[in-house]
Amino acid sequence: MKKFSGIATFTAIFTLIIYFSFPGRHFDMKVYDVYSCIKGPGTPLEDVVIVGIDEESFLNINHQWPWPRGIHGELIKALRSSGAKVVVMDIIFSDPSTSLEDKAMAEAIKKYGNVVLSAYIESIKTEKFSKEILITPLDKFLKAGASFGISSIPLDADNVVRRFFWGTQEVPSLELSVLKVLGIPPKIDYRSMVHFRGPSHHIPYVSYYKALKPDFFLPEGFFKDKIVLVGKYYPVSEESKSVIGSSKSLYLQVPSSVRGMDMFVTPFYIIDDRLTPGIEIHANMLTSLLKDDVLKPLRKKEAVILIVFFSLFLTFINHRWSPLKSIILNILAGILYIFLSYFLFDNYGFFIPYSSIFFGILINFIASGVISYSGVEKKRRYLRKAFSFYLSPQVAKKVLDSPDRLRLGGQRVYATVLFSDLTGFTEMSEMNEPEEVVSILTRYTTEMTKIIFEYQGTLDKFIGDAIMAVWGAPAEDEEQALHACLAALKMQRRMKSLTQEINIPGYKISMRVGINSGIVMAGNMGSEERFDFTVIGDNVNIASRLESLNKIYGTEIIIAESTMQKVQGRLTVRELDVVRVKGKKQNIKIFELIDDEKKPYIKIFEEGLILYRKGNFEAALKNFYESLQYNPEDRPSKVFIKRCEYMIEVPPEEWDGVWVPK
Repeated sequence: MKKFSGIATFTAIFTLIIYFSFPGRHFDMKVYDVYSCIKGPGTPLEDVVIVGIDEESFLNINHQWPWPRGIHGELIKALRSSGAKVVVMDIIFSDPSTSLEDKAMAEAIKKYGNVVLSAYIESIKTEKFSKEILITPLDKFLKAGASFGISSIPLDADNVVRRFFWGTQEVPSLELSVLKVLGIPPKIDYRSMVHFRGPSHHIPYVSYYKALKPDFFLPEGFFKDKIVLVGKYYPVSEESKSVIGSSKSLYLQVPSSVRGMDMFVTPFYIIDDRLTPGIEIHANMLTSLLKDDVLKPLRKKEAVILIVFFSLFLTFINHRWSPLKSIILNILAGILYIFLSYFLFDNYGFFIPYSSIFFGILINFIASGVISYSGVEKKRRYLRKAFSFYLSPQVAKKVLDSPDRLRLGGQRVYATVLFSDLTGFTEMSEMNEPEEVVSILTRYTTEMTKIIFEYQGTLDKFIGDAIMAVWGAPAEDEEQALHACLAALKMQRRMKSLTQEINIPGYKISMRVGINSGIVMAGNMGSEERFDFTVIGDNVNIASRLESLNKIYGTEIIIAESTMQKVQGRLTVRELDVVRVKGKKQNIKIFELIDDEKKPYIKIFEEGLILYRKGNFEAALKNFYESLQYNPEDRPSKVFIKRCEYMIEVPPEEWDGVWVPK
């Protein structure tokens, strides 16, 4: 279960990072572009028509830009008289023209109505400040009854148009102003994305000069009940194409000269190298809003839920089935998700995260598929064979639940090693019958092994009357030091009761224990034909040396500083000394593990130990004598009293506080 939750959590975090990252969002937008192209051109809304200010119109009207506003007034008259519902002009009329021309256009607006003009936001930036100013149409046109909206077109980071512009708090967008004139309540959803009807020049359009005389150039009723958008409608020249480039790079850098032409990149650019006029962008946006046919990405909350669910689903697949089946199911899950995402896009206008799920499947495929199939299965076969040599069924099950690296030669792991040995056993063995000795030893090792297994330890080996046990290998144990110490304390309690039960007159048997934690080599040691599981290394040797040090200090359990740091505050320990054990160059700080609540003499003893290390042997001596007053049987205090008396009598030439046992 722990492994399951870990993989699921990792997958969820990984996919969420991808989802919220810029590359992830960018990848999703490219998928959106591809889906738009696969979906293909949709049916344009018959109610929307573009009147394009194109090259033919310039030739026929025979005026330089800007055209006299009286001509625009004539267009308003012609369109509204022909039955157009609304005339939307994507042209900026912020500056006054001649009074005669402005008056002509204002009169047309007032007489025919339902005219929407464009505003825009101008950004002013200097070294000291930046400011945005809303540029609106002339008051004369607004007083005549014209509505207006901001005609900005938002670009994504890759300069592709996909999203709506909704305006500001004070002024709506051009599209929302049109809806208001039509009396249609807008459905504003800031997640919405434009559903483009197709590539450039897909929306029905007519040249400006023809719209001026619809009775002459166009079929009867051509503009009846139509929403007419008026704006620049340039074809893309070969020159502008070469400036942009025909490559489908991930980041399109649209030059300012092309942007000045009011031409934009849409999702269909990847299959059609033509840019789309701004007026056609507005027509697509308006069509999406009128038909309530917008594309909606999932809300962030919904996306997070989907990603977490999919992470759990993928992890369940890899946890439940064999590696080969999980690989196949991962591939099928990815294919199913692709079809599902496109189905929702095509039929319901929902756009669900793609990049995060795709990479989530990929990471699961790699981690839980290839690695699991090539490593775990091989490892399990090896473990089954190896277990038959040295592990009991109980230990074998524990390792299989958390497979470790068992191979000939082993590997480095962090483990806690315990050594125990009996005192007085040799003398007893020499004076008793072998059968009786074996019976006592069997009972002793059986009782101690039970306790080791009770605290999740692994019995490494018996060495005569000595026992070697390990925590953290072959199965990991996050509380290995605590388990080893608790086992040692219980072993000592059981040893005391066991001595009374055996009751061999004339012999007193006791047990010494040493515990150390650190890096060891754990695994199968031996030859290729015959081997055994064990741990070796310097830290194993130190544990054995600590067991022997109990003879010097008269203690029962000595633990290394590395072990003490793991149990400090949870068990009672007393700092004993800093020693340099036989065969080692480094100093080791050792502690006594005490099977009792904290005793007052411990603090007094440790204060004396500080003075002792500083070379203040006379002051230290007082502390150790005081410690004996609380516990007259305290062997370490007696040991340090003798040391201090010797040091006072024969002061050391150089003193670093380290004791080197003889």
